[in-house]
Amino acid sequence: TDETHQLEDNDKKDSAISDKTEIVSSDDDIVEDEWEELQKMNWDNMPFELQSVDAVLQTVTAMLVVDARKVHHRSTVAMSELRGDAPGQKRGGPGEHAQERLRLHKDEVKMMESRVQGFVRAMNDVLDDDEDMTLMNLSRLLTHPERFLQPVPEEILHEESDEPELILEVYLQQALSIVNELDLLKGQIITTEEQISMQLDAIRNRLLFINTLLSVASLCVAIGSFVGSIFGMNLTNHIEDHPTAFTRVTVGTVVGMILAWAILSRIFQQAASTRSNWKSR
Repeated sequence: TDETHQLEDNDKKDSAISDKTEIVSSDDDIVEDEWEELQKMNWDNMPFELQSVDAVLQTVTAMLVVDARKVHHRSTVAMSELRGDAPGQKRGGPGEHAQERLRLHKDEVKMMESRVQGFVRAMNDVLDDDEDMTLMNLSRLLTHPERFLQPVPEEILHEESDEPELILEVYLQQALSIVNELDLLKGQIITTEEQISMQLDAIRNRLLFINTLLSVASLCVAIGSFVGSIFGMNLTNHIEDHPTAFTRVTVGTVVGMILAWAILSRIFQQAASTRSNWKSR
């Protein structure tokens, strides 16, 4: 008899487990069927209020996508022009208003991102409240008012909010993809801005180096002028009648100026190369 009871208990447990497995599998089938219906966009049997919500969200999402694509196109064209790799553009350095244009485009991207993030926050607020999603089913509220009597059980809230939740999550994912694209675009703008700053710094350094060389040349010419002014004084120095004095002074002055310019230039070049190597380390 004990063995018979044990067999009966085991049969009951097996039947209960099989029932639970059937319930779980049936729930999975229901979820898969809902996702398949959602992906196919077959809204023929959907209530009118949910079709209206879907139409409004589709319109808003489409407007955000169009505006984001416009911002992306303008920013991409501007970055290409500033980098000098736009089709049909002559190669050259960035213009004088390059950083200002980049700042304007970055502000435009930030404004667009704030719009989309506002839409995402609104969608998350609705998705976090099952009661709001449940009350979207106006047809069910009229046909089955007994299911919506306060306080509504959690099971009924989950059941009635499934379909609106699927609709909202689809458009929430689209909005999040727009946010990700705008984040990527903002990073590209920052990278381009840093690249232009580096190019402008390089141009500025070259101009400073040229200015330094010109200053050295001016110093050398000033030294030669000083020597010439000394020998141009109307004082007796006992070499006025020397046949090669003028040639020697002239050649010595010119050679001294050239040597001074070469030595000073070499010193400045070594100092610049040493500083650049120290920065690279």
